[in-house]
Amino acid sequence: MRAHPSRPWAVACALLAAAWALFLLPPQQAIWSGVHTPDWLDALDGLPVYDGIRSWLHGAGLHDLYLVFGAAASVSFVLVWIATGPALAALGWSGRVLGWLVLAAGVITLMSYLNHPVDAPLHAIWGGELFVLAAIGVWAVVAAVVAPRGVGIPAWERWLLGATLPILVGATVLLTYWPHGSLVGLALEAAALAAWAPRADDANDPLPRAEGVVGETGRTHEVT
Repeated sequence: MRAHPSRPWAVACALLAAAWALFLLPPQQAIWSGVHTPDWLDALDGLPVYDGIRSWLHGAGLHDLYLVFGAAASVSFVLVWIATGPALAALGWSGRVLGWLVLAAGVITLMSYLNHPVDAPLHAIWGGELFVLAAIGVWAVVAAVVAPRGVGIPAWERWLLGATLPILVGATVLLTYWPHGSLVGLALEAAALAAWAPRADDANDPLPRAEGVVGETGRTHEVT
């Protein structure tokens, strides 16, 4: 069973994922959109902290800031994967597949930004994180539907998982950039799952046991 991280640490990882993606958003949007950057993001990008980071990066010889602020978003995917591990494991095989999709999104995001130059060997995968985000949203619906019934998975969790794609789209539209904006929505959803969803290591294990099935009340009933 997936027992780590503990629930408090899982929530912390999810919130850190959201905060990290949001922190990276202003400079990344400014690089991508230039004069068309939304005013509120442009104002944030002008904060001294970002000027200091850009100065430090240039001093370190890192001049492709689109790559730096873009690839760094992969960290948020990894944090979401860590945060949701125990909750997704409680859903069975479909939840574990969803977790691997989240982790794969982190790898593809990193590879995508590393290969954004037109002469990069894998330039064709630039932007590929969009398709993995879509796969996460679609598969979350599958996970919500096929998770075993009568094993302690609450209805709200199924509805929240089913709403993953609208959450991703809404966060992207609201924050005007993907995957950073999308990650904020995904990470906040992960925080809710980490805080309140049943876990694979709960004392009343939500997964079926060999000797019985855990009912909605959390009590184990003998299978006849």
